[in-house]
Amino acid sequence: MPVKAATAPRAKNARRKPKAGLNDLTASEWTLHSKSVWTSRDVSSVRGPHHKLHGATFPVALAENAIRMYSKKGDVVLDPFMGVADTLLACRNLERRGVGIELYGKFYEVSKSLLNQESLDGQPRQTAVRDDCRNLGKYVAPGTVQLTFTSPPYADFIQQSVRDRKTTHKKSKLVQDNNSSVSQYGTDAADFGNLPYAEFVSEVGGLMESLYEATKPGGYNVWVVKDHRIAKKSIPYVPVHVDVARAGEAAGFTWHDMIVWDQNDQRSLVVLGYPTVFYVNMNHTYLVVLRKVE
Repeated sequence: MPVKAATAPRAKNARRKPKAGLNDLTASEWTLHSKSVWTSRDVSSVRGPHHKLHGATFPVALAENAIRMYSKKGDVVLDPFMGVADTLLACRNLERRGVGIELYGKFYEVSKSLLNQESLDGQPRQTAVRDDCRNLGKYVAPGTVQLTFTSPPYADFIQQSVRDRKTTHKKSKLVQDNNSSVSQYGTDAADFGNLPYAEFVSEVGGLMESLYEATKPGGYNVWVVKDHRIAKKSIPYVPVHVDVARAGEAAGFTWHDMIVWDQNDQRSLVVLGYPTVFYVNMNHTYLVVLRKVE
């Protein structure tokens, strides 16, 4: 009877084929991206001349970090408040299919020029459109978006900031040392940045419902938002990140995670409320991570 050849035992440390993951990151890359606090070292990128045209942009590297974490090559990534296309530029760098919606023609034209509407497999790789974000269903089919990554206008707070920089903070470090400047995006009534806060939250709720429909099961919805302070009001602190997260939950998303973008090394501290009321400097921004649970 022929003797069956012995099979060599599998080495304990033999390399196994990695599982197909959410984002194609290796285990070590996954670990490196799991920090809950990001600094400028993590998300620093060169600012271009176009950033000065908008006044409220984030680093392309910030979008790249989130896109690597929550999507893979070829996935659809949506930004309903496109601005000057930072999210779509990150998508182009990482081979995702970006869709950006911008209300104002001046920012749309800048975005279109930066992107040049490049193609991938015969289809637009990055699609920049000029429209109201409430119409996003015209540009993305239900259940097709893997990740929404966006930073919305924060209601009509920007008008208050403009006034403050002309009066209270005219000669403060906030303006002089931090080189901080803000300007109203435009006067369109559809602009979320021209709405009273209560109305803003309501409109965010409606947008979240549209995003939920557009998002793939298991997909993500990440909002970059900063809280606000109105020091002379009886309730001075406005928890924008909480209200955005609750609006997402009401639409069906799960509040999945939270990341803090620490900006203290980019901004000088200024004296607030001295000498009667102590306020901290709000030199951080939140990334509210929502998920459409499968």
